[in-house]
Amino acid sequence: MVIAQTLKEIALDKAKKRPELVDYLTEDAPILDALKWIPATHGLWNVTEVLTGIEGPSFVDLGAPLPTVTARTGLEQTYVSVMGGEQEVAVDKAAQFGGPEKYFSRREKPIMRQAGMDTETRIYEAYWRKAALAKSLYTGAGGSAAASGATGLSSIMVVRMDEDLNTGIYDPSGFSAGRLLEISPINGGSQYHLRSQEGVLGFGVSYRGRFGWQLLEPERTVYGIVNISSAKLPTMSMIDDAIAAVRGKPSNTFIFGHPKILGRVFSALKTANIEFVNSDSNLRTLVSMYNDIRIVGSYNVSDGNEAAVS
Repeated sequence: MVIAQTLKEIALDKAKKRPELVDYLTEDAPILDALKWIPATHGLWNVTEVLTGIEGPSFVDLGAPLPTVTARTGLEQTYVSVMGGEQEVAVDKAAQFGGPEKYFSRREKPIMRQAGMDTETRIYEAYWRKAALAKSLYTGAGGSAAASGATGLSSIMVVRMDEDLNTGIYDPSGFSAGRLLEISPINGGSQYHLRSQEGVLGFGVSYRGRFGWQLLEPERTVYGIVNISSAKLPTMSMIDDAIAAVRGKPSNTFIFGHPKILGRVFSALKTANIEFVNSDSNLRTLVSMYNDIRIVGSYNVSDGNEAAVS
């Protein structure tokens, strides 16, 4: 049985030469930090058997023949993507920092951090939110575009993780160097004419990891609440319905969004359902869970700049 792991668990298990690289990836990407991944069955792609229909047993009279039971399945194929990039430095500039290795090492952390932030945004926007809008898997909170032309609208996503239908995939052979991302010198570490600075000699390194996201049957795993504004916040019934739509439970379901809108939504729900007495001296409206389902906010998703969804 394939066991889904977080990136940190994968790093501890497989990327033993540089396990700290995963912290660079996820320190400013809290959604990415929470997600789990499975090894792709064929390296560069993953094949999953998905249940497409079932005919189960039923009651019959004594002595009557039993009905036929069957489970129909189909194969789904998902390719991994490449997470990576190249970094270059001119010879003279590298010399000022003690050589190309020291130069690249100094910039490794911010580059990895940005890679994690970009990956998180892509999963949220290009997979979950896109699928929810395309298949009408959403409820509108009732907000409308501002008269100034700025939308001022936000959304939150309720997402259920599933090792077949909604999970990360990665190429298990990509850890031969013991790193979550392979870091390789360009041109064997020797000087070459840089692509980023025409006619200039320098050095370069490439970062490459083979990861992807497998989203099958989003009808069972993602649901959005859109058109949220300060004046139109989701009700508890809307949130409960969104959780029910993905068959959510605390062990595998999250509520994702920008911290600002999550704070407004759940602080409003909390303060509307809490009683204060004169002796209270500390007002706490921060909510990290909703009926034991984790609420995870990220600054890498849209913040009040979405167009109205009809």
